[in-house]
Amino acid sequence: MSKTTIIYAHPYEKSFNHAILERVQALLDAKGQAYQLIDLYADGFNPVFTKEELALFAEGKALDPLVLQYQEALKESNRLIFIFPIWWANMPAIVKGFIDKVFLRTFAYMENRAGLLEGRLDIDEALVISTSAAPTLYLKSVCGNFITKAMLGHTMKGVGARRRRWVNCGKANLITDEKRRAFLEDLGRYI
Repeated sequence: MSKTTIIYAHPYEKSFNHAILERVQALLDAKGQAYQLIDLYADGFNPVFTKEELALFAEGKALDPLVLQYQEALKESNRLIFIFPIWWANMPAIVKGFIDKVFLRTFAYMENRAGLLEGRLDIDEALVISTSAAPTLYLKSVCGNFITKAMLGHTMKGVGARRRRWVNCGKANLITDEKRRAFLEDLGRYI
């Protein structure tokens, strides 16, 4: 059975990101699509490698029980939906740590002879839904378009995600509630 895994990263339950999470869950429920939630802050996930964890990195092994739990969730997933705010033109550290610690060598990828990644996960789609204070065009044209190029174009492609998309609500702190509601409504096109 196909399953979506939502990777959610925001510590405040009254944030617009939380409203996005609730909307995504409602859309999946309405379509009868199975999903599981990884709530990084609620889980108390530590994004920082310890010396002992890093010693096992080359072998693709993990010590953190949450990492092992998350890997089991990803084995059952054919779709990933990341929900997080853009901070300083990039993903929050907790999301970067999730990628670093969970998408390990031998589990999520192997390197080929040229040193490029060959994905080991069977992911149909990786969708990033984010919010930012900066306009989306600014993030794409001035800040290097990190989400599209590095996160989706390299990392998610490298672990086996076939389709990759990014949807951002730019100027989220400045737009009207009406525009925020319109953004939430429009998410139905992606879910």
